[in-house]
Amino acid sequence: MKLKSFDLNEILTSPWALWLISIVTAVLMWVYVTGLEESAYINLKFTCPLEYRGLDSQAILRGKLSEVDVELRGPEEEMMNLDYNNVKAFVDARNLLPGKRYTVNINVEMPINLTLVSCFPSQTTLDIVRQVTRLMTVETILPQNIPEGHYIEGVEIVPREVGIKGAEDDVAKVGSVRITPTVEELQAGNDLLMPVKFSQSEPFEGTVTIEPAQVRFSGSIARGLPRKRVPVVVRLAGKLDSDYEVRSIVTDPSEVQIEGKAEDLAKVEAVDTGIIEISAMNKDSVIVSPLRQPEINGVSLVNTSAVKVSIHLSEAHAEKMIRGIPVELRGTDSPQNWQCSPSSVTVTVDGKPSLIESLDPENAGLKVFADMTNIFMTPATIPVRTEMPSQDLFRIVRIEPQNITVNTKAVR
Repeated sequence: MKLKSFDLNEILTSPWALWLISIVTAVLMWVYVTGLEESAYINLKFTCPLEYRGLDSQAILRGKLSEVDVELRGPEEEMMNLDYNNVKAFVDARNLLPGKRYTVNINVEMPINLTLVSCFPSQTTLDIVRQVTRLMTVETILPQNIPEGHYIEGVEIVPREVGIKGAEDDVAKVGSVRITPTVEELQAGNDLLMPVKFSQSEPFEGTVTIEPAQVRFSGSIARGLPRKRVPVVVRLAGKLDSDYEVRSIVTDPSEVQIEGKAEDLAKVEAVDTGIIEISAMNKDSVIVSPLRQPEINGVSLVNTSAVKVSIHLSEAHAEKMIRGIPVELRGTDSPQNWQCSPSSVTVTVDGKPSLIESLDPENAGLKVFADMTNIFMTPATIPVRTEMPSQDLFRIVRIEPQNITVNTKAVR
């Protein structure tokens, strides 16, 4: 069999060949143009700080994520000149309450013509705790190697209290705050700025700060026995008249110095005055009272043997409840035609205890009444009033009930 020969010109000029050539040419041009466009865009990866927006001012985050990895895509020229400050990674913490854990999305803000390719991680867990500030008194831990025959005097700390700030459960772990001056610093006798340290019961889960972190300390080493300042306790005897009571007691000075061995000083917490008799007092009094020597052997008062004691009195008050006082109806010509409910009330009277104890309502002229003037419609609710000639001695504290209901009596 004889094979048919093919004419190349005939094939290339056939409709099918021209259609195929057009399709291939279009595909090649599309690939070329797309390649040019894609080559004008680039990706950029960098680390971005993570912001927490809308977090309550009284809350803090424990173990928070500080940064994320961001990948952006955009035009090459713009990506090469990108200002990283215009890219923000943030978490929206509005309306999130302390004491709970939340899993939230991480958002990214960027210039409008850039595209976010990825953010890693895309979510984070928020452990929100309540932030508190606790005031604590600064203690001074004195050195143990003070030379024999010397003591520390003039100890002063400014400020006396500092604030411990952090998560509520962490702040609760702080047992004390202290400064620890050395012998060398005390011998210098100068004011010192000393860091404040705290002792804690267990490790913190977050950050706890001290504000201020330093306090000003002054103190020096002096020759002699150790000294200590203790409060003065006033010893009273007798009983005041029932119409008076002690309002306040002030001593001048309020503290005195004692000296002795350190182990003996630790046993003395206060120094007592002599016994002051108050049975006959009926007005404010100022008394110079000697101080009693501490009962611990080897401990003595320093430069003070007596104090001035000011005793301030005030009048005592007592109350008496008088029940069943009948209510008079006044302001009407015919009280017999009216009835009230309730017909009696309870009155509480205040005065000096000696007078209240023997108070007789009739002798004191205590009257309870209701004013019926201008009462035309019944029933009517009107207030209860009192009168008492001896108002300078007594005071009406309460009337129970404060109002009564009046009505006309039924005609039979």
